[in-house]
Amino acid sequence: MKKYSKGKLKMKRAIWILIVFFILLLILGLILLFAFCLKDNIEVEKQNNSAINISDEQAQYSSPIIIDNLVIGALYESKWVSASKYYLKSNNKSDLDINIYSKDIKAGTYKVRDVYSSEDSVYVNTSYPNYIDEYFALPSTDNYALTSQFSETEIEEKDYEDVKKALGIYRVYNSSINIRNVYEGYINIDTPIRIISVTSSKKGIFGGIYSAVVVKFLNNNKTKIIEYSYTKDLENSDDFPLHSVEFLADLNGDGNCELVTRSVTEFNVTYNIYDYIKGNYYKVLSETMKGK
Repeated sequence: MKKYSKGKLKMKRAIWILIVFFILLLILGLILLFAFCLKDNIEVEKQNNSAINISDEQAQYSSPIIIDNLVIGALYESKWVSASKYYLKSNNKSDLDINIYSKDIKAGTYKVRDVYSSEDSVYVNTSYPNYIDEYFALPSTDNYALTSQFSETEIEEKDYEDVKKALGIYRVYNSSINIRNVYEGYINIDTPIRIISVTSSKKGIFGGIYSAVVVKFLNNNKTKIIEYSYTKDLENSDDFPLHSVEFLADLNGDGNCELVTRSVTEFNVTYNIYDYIKGNYYKVLSETMKGK
């Protein structure tokens, strides 16, 4: 009968413990992978629902945030108000002075003539025509620091590593990375960021594709997904969105620039506003233009 010393017995026991541990880890990984593979579509974003929880009294005095003549939502004393609350409750729907901004400059001060609802969305008619370079409009009574140092920049090799780090477990779907645009800007004077729009360059190992917006906070080198959408079957997914970055601007006057993105599907265009809250961006407003 073969005998072992105490040291060899301990070593043998440790090896068996490691083998069992790695088997359990493998089983857990396969379970997680299987669970993820069952999903045909994935949407990832952080949300804050304060805009829909605003009181009727507050909504009564709210004023609209307008992009491309679509009411994305409204503001009441720097608080977010949903578009539906604004439409149903606000008194500021006509003869309202608004500042309209293009990509580079303030285009001027004009008036909201009327507000109307169409296809479950809220729109405005203004005394200013809807030009292709129009970015947004806000009430002229709110003198906020609207513009941010925000510009498109060159793609760098580190951007690919940042995207991989941000995607984390979602990399199982993403066998390719196609960076479409990279922007640099400032949330505030002390917080520079880099924003990356990315898509699949080819189908992943499960046959699907994805689109995402990733933000890198340059002060601490942290990367986070702001928007992410995945679908297995693009041919039958007319609601699959391609995400892109529109601009940075301090819309509510809190000293931090909000991030505005655009999500395009086969038939619709959606504008999203993300507020910077405790070190991360949260979606606070989102509205869709149907049939665009």
